[in-house]
Amino acid sequence: MQIQDLIDEYRKKTDEELLRLAHDRQQLTPEAASVLTDELACRKITSERFKAFSKSEERQERKEAFRAERHRERTADRLWWKIQLFAAYAIGFLIYHFLPFTIPREWEDAALTTFLCTVGIAFIFREFWKRVIFWAALAAATVAQLWVVKVLNPGANWHYKRALFLTGFAVGLIIWGATFLLLRRIYRDSNSLDVSR
Repeated sequence: MQIQDLIDEYRKKTDEELLRLAHDRQQLTPEAASVLTDELACRKITSERFKAFSKSEERQERKEAFRAERHRERTADRLWWKIQLFAAYAIGFLIYHFLPFTIPREWEDAALTTFLCTVGIAFIFREFWKRVIFWAALAAATVAQLWVVKVLNPGANWHYKRALFLTGFAVGLIIWGATFLLLRRIYRDSNSLDVSR
């Protein structure tokens, strides 16, 4: 590109576009850098203004880098979450098929639905995994859920109109939530009694 072409091109640019070019000056050829310096001088764009612009650009670049890093972390977390969930279901299915006793035929669909819903609820609320009351509540919900799914869906099947999975998940979530809150309250009350003694 000829010098005159560069001069014409830079004259058409806005102040902000010129400042951005100056910010990335190391990517310019010596001729382009010289034309840019002249154009900045013609427009009376001071070094103070350039420094302020550079700081603003660096802040923006840091924000974008931070956002990109967070996006990568979220993507990796989602992938890891899916792998864990798949592994949990796969292990559960193996256990389900190799149980040392036979589940009565009329309970099979209810048991399978309960298993799927229980693993789903456990993964959704995995931040509570370190609490004993979480597992106690989940066990109570699983038993209640199994019974409710069986009662509400006699001779249960996977037809959508019976909403077997939705029924199981909703019942499990409601019973788990109620049991978890109840056990947490009992646990807090017992702790407050111990402290007051």
